[in-house]
Amino acid sequence: MKSSIGGQLKILTDEQVLSVHETACKILEDRGMVFECNECVDVFKHHGCKIEGNTIFIGRQLVEECLKQTPSSFLLEAPNPHRSILIGEGLAVHAAGGETFLRSYQGTLHPQPTLKDFADFQKLYQACPNVDIAGYAPVSPFDVPQRTKSLWTVLESFKNSDKPILSPMEVETVEKKLEVFELFDIYFGKNWMDNHYATWHTVCPNSPYFFSEFACDGIRVYAQRNQPVCIVSAPMTGITSPVFLLSTLILSIAEGLAGLVLAQLIRPGVPVLLSASLTYGYMRTASWECASPDTSLMLASSIQMIKYFYKLPARAQTGVSSSKTIDYQAGLETMQSLLFSALAGVNVTSQSVGTLSNLMTSSLEKTILDDEVIGRVRYLLKGMKYDDEQRGLEDLLSAAPSADFLMNDSTLAHFRDAYEPSVSDWRSIEEWQASGAQSAEDNAHSLVVQTLEAAPQSLLDADTEKDMLRFINNIER
Repeated sequence: MKSSIGGQLKILTDEQVLSVHETACKILEDRGMVFECNECVDVFKHHGCKIEGNTIFIGRQLVEECLKQTPSSFLLEAPNPHRSILIGEGLAVHAAGGETFLRSYQGTLHPQPTLKDFADFQKLYQACPNVDIAGYAPVSPFDVPQRTKSLWTVLESFKNSDKPILSPMEVETVEKKLEVFELFDIYFGKNWMDNHYATWHTVCPNSPYFFSEFACDGIRVYAQRNQPVCIVSAPMTGITSPVFLLSTLILSIAEGLAGLVLAQLIRPGVPVLLSASLTYGYMRTASWECASPDTSLMLASSIQMIKYFYKLPARAQTGVSSSKTIDYQAGLETMQSLLFSALAGVNVTSQSVGTLSNLMTSSLEKTILDDEVIGRVRYLLKGMKYDDEQRGLEDLLSAAPSADFLMNDSTLAHFRDAYEPSVSDWRSIEEWQASGAQSAEDNAHSLVVQTLEAAPQSLLDADTEKDMLRFINNIER
């Protein structure tokens, strides 16, 4: 047998898990949560919540009722049905989002990426076997109108990947959110999403205790359209939450539950992803530190709460680094962050491919390198087979002292079963030097070039692409 070892890492005891939940519920009942959107306030009022202005006091019974009707898994459907993935089981990895700079192979930081740069990331996501979901916002293009930027990025996502497509981050208004749905409707067909899940929207409350109108509209609009909502509570210790890891965890859980309740009151049964995105506040600079071991501990505890206590899909902002370049620090922090979260049982990871400098920078080369890191972590999560064949008793008993097993039947039959790297170099030093002594980043760059050269111009059929372009051009006119 071979079973996943994901979820074997537990930070909290059962008693501590229950205490975190009860404390979060006490905050929702006694302190309340501010929702800036009056329409959302009316939703809470309709369901009997105590209201003071825009502060909503949410009772524990309502929280637990809403938790019960939130699905523990859901199918995120792709343009290519074979690429659809079940969210809530195993590990799914999605595109980066929110980074400001593009780092070139030469190390230059570009503060104004283009739509072509965005498309290049989508082409890599399509080619990387360990990236499951494309779209989102690895860079923000500066060469298209701000008004329609989100639509151009959705179009490029559909053109360059047939994996599930996440909605962009830059949909500041209800109108822009609905326009994004129009492109999905053009592709999948009108009303198709009434019974299918094709994308989701990330919603970030402003810690502590505040859901802006933008966040409220994200929950409201996506829930109304029957699309999953991702609640990304991201308090920072000592900055936007108390300095303690535990109280920051409690605040994050309270904010996540508040967003979940609103989504369920709007559309009972709509999928909700609670995200472990809380971070350590680095007090030397009064800024966040996504790759700190303290952050990893909070992420793992949050995953434990979401997945094993609430029995919901657990998302985490993990596999990250504060390194400014592709170096030892970048590899160390990326692996530490991702592996710790994976062992805790995370179901969906964000920012795990191509990010640097505390999520400020995206890199094509690091996207390729991180794809290997994710592959290694997935291999480790499978654990080790344990059966009579793997015990190898016949080989062990028949072996002579100091013998080798190179030509054993079992070796010849199974030597390809083991892990094989995609970028790392396992050759001898002589072979490595003879072929140019390239670094892992050099190898990744070669793969970037090959992948982009081989990518098709568009995966969309001509009529669908024309309809999407016509829609965008009409808005621009």
